[in-house]
Amino acid sequence: MFKYLLILLSLISIHAHATPIRIASDIWCPYICENETGYVVELTKRAFEIQGQTTVFVTIPYKRALIELQRHNIDAVLALTPSAIANNQLIDANVIIGYNSNDFYTLIGKDESFETIADLNQTSQAAAVSGYDYGVELDAWLNAHPNTYFASGNDPLAMNIIRLVKGRHSVIVDNKNVIEYTASQLNLSQHLRYAGTIGQPVPLHVGFSQQNQANATLFANGIEMLKANGEYQEIINKYKILPGITANKARHKRLRKFLPAINQ
Repeated sequence: MFKYLLILLSLISIHAHATPIRIASDIWCPYICENETGYVVELTKRAFEIQGQTTVFVTIPYKRALIELQRHNIDAVLALTPSAIANNQLIDANVIIGYNSNDFYTLIGKDESFETIADLNQTSQAAAVSGYDYGVELDAWLNAHPNTYFASGNDPLAMNIIRLVKGRHSVIVDNKNVIEYTASQLNLSQHLRYAGTIGQPVPLHVGFSQQNQANATLFANGIEMLKANGEYQEIINKYKILPGITANKARHKRLRKFLPAINQ
């Protein structure tokens, strides 16, 4: 049955192989990193490459990526929640490529904890990333409070961490793995404190436009092939341990002007 599925998918994808599949996202390391690294980037690229399909990955802000997907200028966006898939009428190929959680970090020395939405009422200003999907309740709270700071651009979480250390806001929210990874690359981990998680983890998908059903099917097939030959686990293992300060030099140079004086 698997052999016949491969033959069918090969026939479906003949036209798709004529041009690369265009994939986009913002930086969300270790899921999506610069220089086409990050485990979601590597898994997605290899899922297509193993079947002879080339890809092109571009780094653009999250909201812009969704807009370009709707305009058919790109074919897929990485690491989307089910609600983001539904709200933008996308296809997810029924493949989970990770999980996201709403994790909160403050500065060392603070004592706030965040386990429910009501706990946020004690904070003076929260920082999030513009366009991200934090779930219905948290989205409603963030948007209802005028003091909420929404970062944008290609490296919004890095900017939120830097602003937190500089005292611009009191708490940031994002995925724990991503916050800790980014803070380690900025050499700011020693200033941050995990302060809790609100809600349950939600699955992450690669979102394809409605016109890319064949590519979504190709992607799902490729992931199964990577799991079967062991590559899937090899890629996952590369990103299990948060690395030390190994930031790309260009990225670090770009962000350095925003870093507090203690790191200059």
